[in-house]
Amino acid sequence: MGQEEMNSLKDLLPLAERYGLAVVLSFILLLVVVVIIRMIIRGDLVPRSLLDKAEEDRDRLQAILDKEREGFMTPLLEVVKNLKQQDGSDHKGG
Repeated sequence: MGQEEMNSLKDLLPLAERYGLAVVLSFILLLVVVVIIRMIIRGDLVPRSLLDKAEEDRDRLQAILDKEREGFMTPLLEVVKNLKQQDGSDHKGG
Protein backbone atom coordinates (compact mmCIF):
# COMPACT_ATOMS: atom_id res chain seq x y z
CA MET A 1 0.00 0.00 0.00
CA GLY A 2 1.21 3.47 -0.85
CA GLN A 3 1.56 6.36 1.54
CA GLU A 4 -1.56 8.06 0.14
CA GLU A 5 -3.66 4.96 0.73
CA MET A 6 -2.33 4.70 4.27
CA ASN A 7 -3.20 8.34 4.95
CA SER A 8 -6.73 7.93 3.63
CA LEU A 9 -7.12 4.77 5.71
CA LYS A 10 -5.91 6.67 8.78
CA ASP A 11 -8.59 9.29 8.07
CA LEU A 12 -11.33 6.65 7.74
CA LEU A 13 -10.45 4.63 10.82
CA PRO A 14 -11.47 7.29 13.35
CA LEU A 15 -14.80 7.63 11.55
CA ALA A 16 -15.29 3.87 11.70
CA GLU A 17 -14.44 3.88 15.38
CA ARG A 18 -16.77 6.77 16.10
CA TYR A 19 -19.81 5.81 13.97
CA GLY A 20 -19.29 2.12 13.50
CA LEU A 21 -17.71 0.20 10.66
CA ALA A 22 -21.02 -0.78 9.05
CA VAL A 23 -22.13 2.84 8.70
CA VAL A 24 -18.84 3.93 7.12
CA LEU A 25 -18.77 0.97 4.73
CA SER A 26 -22.39 1.51 3.73
CA PHE A 27 -21.62 5.19 3.05
CA ILE A 28 -18.67 4.21 0.85
CA LEU A 29 -20.81 1.63 -0.96
CA LEU A 30 -23.51 4.24 -1.49
CA LEU A 31 -20.97 6.60 -3.05
CA VAL A 32 -19.73 3.84 -5.38
CA VAL A 33 -23.28 2.98 -6.45
CA VAL A 34 -24.08 6.65 -7.11
CA VAL A 35 -20.96 7.02 -9.26
CA ILE A 36 -21.84 3.88 -11.26
CA ILE A 37 -25.45 5.04 -11.79
CA ARG A 38 -24.18 8.45 -12.89
CA MET A 39 -21.83 6.79 -15.39
CA ILE A 40 -24.71 4.70 -16.78
CA ILE A 41 -26.97 7.75 -17.13
CA ARG A 42 -24.25 9.80 -18.86
CA GLY A 43 -23.50 6.90 -21.21
CA ASP A 44 -19.93 6.30 -20.04
CA LEU A 45 -20.78 2.79 -18.95
CA VAL A 46 -22.73 0.83 -21.58
CA PRO A 47 -22.98 -2.95 -21.94
CA ARG A 48 -21.16 -4.20 -25.04
CA SER A 49 -24.27 -5.95 -26.38
CA LEU A 50 -26.25 -2.70 -26.36
CA LEU A 51 -23.40 -0.84 -28.02
CA ASP A 52 -23.14 -3.47 -30.78
CA LYS A 53 -26.91 -3.39 -31.33
CA ALA A 54 -26.89 0.42 -31.55
CA GLU A 55 -24.07 0.33 -34.10
CA GLU A 56 -25.91 -2.26 -36.21
CA ASP A 57 -29.10 -0.18 -36.10
CA ARG A 58 -27.15 2.94 -37.07
CA ASP A 59 -25.53 1.16 -40.04
CA ARG A 60 -28.86 -0.27 -41.19
CA LEU A 61 -30.59 3.13 -40.98
CA GLN A 62 -27.68 4.82 -42.74
CA ALA A 63 -28.00 2.34 -45.62
CA ILE A 64 -31.74 3.11 -45.86
CA LEU A 65 -31.03 6.85 -45.90
CA ASP A 66 -28.37 6.38 -48.58
CA LYS A 67 -30.86 4.52 -50.80
CA GLU A 68 -33.48 7.25 -50.31
CA ARG A 69 -30.92 9.95 -51.02
CA GLU A 70 -29.81 8.15 -54.17
CA GLY A 71 -33.42 7.83 -55.35
CA PHE A 72 -34.01 11.51 -54.72
CA MET A 73 -30.75 12.74 -56.25
CA THR A 74 -30.89 10.69 -59.49
CA PRO A 75 -33.68 12.75 -61.15
CA LEU A 76 -32.07 15.96 -59.93
CA LEU A 77 -28.71 14.98 -61.42
CA GLU A 78 -30.41 14.14 -64.72
CA VAL A 79 -32.07 17.57 -64.79
CA VAL A 80 -28.74 19.28 -64.10
CA LYS A 81 -27.03 17.16 -66.76
CA ASN A 82 -29.73 18.04 -69.30
CA LEU A 83 -29.41 21.74 -68.46
CA LYS A 84 -25.63 21.57 -68.95
CA GLN A 85 -26.07 19.82 -72.31
CA GLN A 86 -28.64 22.38 -73.46
CA ASP A 87 -26.47 25.23 -72.23
CA GLY A 88 -23.44 23.78 -73.96
CA SER A 89 -25.20 23.36 -77.32
CA ASP A 90 -26.88 26.81 -77.25
CA HIS A 91 -23.81 28.64 -76.03
CA LYS A 92 -21.90 30.06 -78.98
CA GLY A 93 -19.52 32.23 -77.01
CA GLY A 94 -19.71 35.89 -76.45
